[in-house]
Amino acid sequence: MTNVLAITSNPESDSMTNAVARAFLDGARAAGAANDVLDLLDLYEIGFNPVYGQADRRHYLGEAPMPADLVPVQRRLEHADVIALVFPIYWYTMPAMMKGFFDRVICRGFAYDAADSHPLALAGKTVRVIALAGGSQDWYVSSGLDAALRNQICAQSLGKYCGVQDADLTYVGGLSMGNGDPERRQAASRQLDAIRTMGAELIRGRVESNAD
Repeated sequence: MTNVLAITSNPESDSMTNAVARAFLDGARAAGAANDVLDLLDLYEIGFNPVYGQADRRHYLGEAPMPADLVPVQRRLEHADVIALVFPIYWYTMPAMMKGFFDRVICRGFAYDAADSHPLALAGKTVRVIALAGGSQDWYVSSGLDAALRNQICAQSLGKYCGVQDADLTYVGGLSMGNGDPERRQAASRQLDAIRTMGAELIRGRVESNAD
């Protein structure tokens, strides 16, 4: 059994961001993941507070327990084997809501040890970062931004600190907010199919690996 969690950051519930997350989960479902272990966490829907405050700082310093609003979210992360982080790119990086998720949820005492930065709750999980962008993946690669994002999110934050060895970044590109042009919609639909395939292949890969 594989538990799959998709986490989204977009203020519109019917956004392309959430459509991508649902496509990822649909692919996982088609590959055999049971419905009761597929989870969509919409940070806006739950009213997540992304602002790192005094309670977070006191916990970081070992002076207070984990802020209570983080515990239910952390439990969903702990339960998951495969995690997809789905968000639009703002100013060439993740939006404030998702950055706050990293700042507050993936924190000392949960994702890594306070004493020696030893990985904890996320170690060994599979993580896919799915970034929605106006530009193409080729442009992000040629501009150097792809390398920067992969290093910051996948290699350093998830890999070095959290012990996530299987982390990768992919793009859903060529998007334009609010543009309903049929040709763009068709191109977006093809990308959703690719995301479904990604979700399915991850589950099949885990099943085959466990069978071995």
